[in-house]
Amino acid sequence: MDARKTILIADDERSVRSAFKAMLEAEGYDVVLARDGVEAVQKFEETRIDLVLMDVMMPRKNGLVACAELRRKDPLVPILFFTAMPTDVSMVSAFGFGADDYIAKDRTPEEFISRVKTSLRRSVAIGAALTRDVEEPGEVWQVGDAVVDFSDLSIVMGGVENVFTRSEFLMLKLLMKEPGRYFSYDEIFAALRGEGYIGDEGAVRSIVYRLKNKFGSQASSFVSARGCGYAINADVRRIR
Repeated sequence: MDARKTILIADDERSVRSAFKAMLEAEGYDVVLARDGVEAVQKFEETRIDLVLMDVMMPRKNGLVACAELRRKDPLVPILFFTAMPTDVSMVSAFGFGADDYIAKDRTPEEFISRVKTSLRRSVAIGAALTRDVEEPGEVWQVGDAVVDFSDLSIVMGGVENVFTRSEFLMLKLLMKEPGRYFSYDEIFAALRGEGYIGDEGAVRSIVYRLKNKFGSQASSFVSARGCGYAINADVRRIR
């Protein structure tokens, strides 16, 4: 059993909140509830949250908008959309707003709990990777004309600073390992979510799209080739 993690559940249906709260508390988790996107952001600011489960269609502020706000506050916390109808969710849009994954509400309790535990374990592993991959505090890299600081997951391009999400960080680290080399979707899925994960190519495209936006005029550094995958075509060097 995972040690006392706190999970935020945001859904406008009381019965759904109650059902998932009981399910997660039975597994030893602390649960914080929100009735809409506005309340979800407020609760997130008030409490240390380890994972967010967010409905898409909610009043006052929908899940996509709330997710984007949470991502600006914390680029690493796992955010999963859950919905009664998977067709309600465009995975490209979901990842574009910063989500890590989604699960249909009609999945069995066993599968639901398994996905939650997997996301929490992955979050711990990413935290360890940050410590392991950054050799020294303040490690900074030059990627083309962009300055990337892996100690706080930030990028400065053209005087504008942005923060990476966890998925963007892992994708960039992978591509930076060997500039010019194309990494296959299988390699990317493994880096993003672990070995054995059956990923979605649309999700990867969305992550690359977000990276391109943050690299601005250097967006062309990210290249793709049908059947080969993605590569970064830029000079990469450590500057601090």
